[in-house]
Amino acid sequence: MLSSRIEDLPWVDAFSLPSLFDTRASLYKEWHDFVFFDRGSQLFGLLNFAVHGNPYDGKRGYGAALAFLSGPGGKVHTALKLSPLHQLKVSPYDPDFLTKEVSVSYQATEFTIKGKIDDVSLDLTIPVLLPPVTMTQIGFDVLSKSRINVEMVGAAGEMAGIWDKWVELPKLSVVGTIGTPGTSYTVDTTTGYQDHEGGRFDWGGVLGWDTGVLLCDPTSPGEPEKVSFLFYRYGPSGESSYGGVIVRTAEGKERFFGAENMTITRTGEFSGERAYLPGVTKLLYPDYRPHVPATTVFSGTESGDSIEVTFTPRAVCTIVVPSTTGEAETTFNETHCDAALKAVVGGESYDKVIPCWFESVRPRGRFDDGP
Repeated sequence: MLSSRIEDLPWVDAFSLPSLFDTRASLYKEWHDFVFFDRGSQLFGLLNFAVHGNPYDGKRGYGAALAFLSGPGGKVHTALKLSPLHQLKVSPYDPDFLTKEVSVSYQATEFTIKGKIDDVSLDLTIPVLLPPVTMTQIGFDVLSKSRINVEMVGAAGEMAGIWDKWVELPKLSVVGTIGTPGTSYTVDTTTGYQDHEGGRFDWGGVLGWDTGVLLCDPTSPGEPEKVSFLFYRYGPSGESSYGGVIVRTAEGKERFFGAENMTITRTGEFSGERAYLPGVTKLLYPDYRPHVPATTVFSGTESGDSIEVTFTPRAVCTIVVPSTTGEAETTFNETHCDAALKAVVGGESYDKVIPCWFESVRPRGRFDDGP
């Protein structure tokens, strides 16, 4: 799965439905994340479309559509809509996600998202501007430039045990309208991003990760083509990690800053706008407020290049998902951040504040400050 053509997107990005006879079919999970920031309307959006559970058994699986929007001033609006599987259409041959209320479809190198997620209305056209990137491609690229060590092999084994697939669309255009009660937004931006992942695992066994992208506009002075990051925690107590930051300059130069050469520091506690999904979360856990730092700083050097990114949250949506046994839960903290980037890569310097999507995943109740 190394295709780098936009025309092959339905093949590389299609749903990977498990075999009907797979003993782990009930643990199946797969989702699309669409993320964007419109600099004109100052609207940040995360749209997630997911399938959970056995896709062949309507009583043991469901579809979920989620919206997390952060408007001017950090005002938050969230929506979540669950669909029974008999009303949901997904296919192992294309990226479509179709329900009675909302649809994601792909045709002629662009996605369309139409319909409603609860009280959020969507009418978006999303052309794919750059070819897809797969987990396999990134792995080959990183391993070819880095010396393999025990930690890297361990992390790769843990990730392969969870994820059957991971596909990134590093650049999307997003055009259309989004409506919330009392407010309508016009969206017209090229700072869009999508990733699509799936696997068969219990949430209770997920140790967590920090991942995200700076929603760069390389046509804007002082911004690179791409900055993305993934720090994946693994091991019995989650004490180890592997990952790093990838920077691609506007001139096409690329640098991977590995975790072993980076420092991550967190300070303070975020006190701004927050939301919780599902809505019952606050009823079940009225005092539940997972730790979200006021600032998180990634800094490091690699072969003469340097990077420092200071993330300052503007709005947070906390999503709590249970394990199949009901004995454990995992918390997804989806964050709209300002990311102050200071970097030197291949002789090119950057000093700019850029909108960012930051996803931090932890088992509920274990909010250590490890990387």
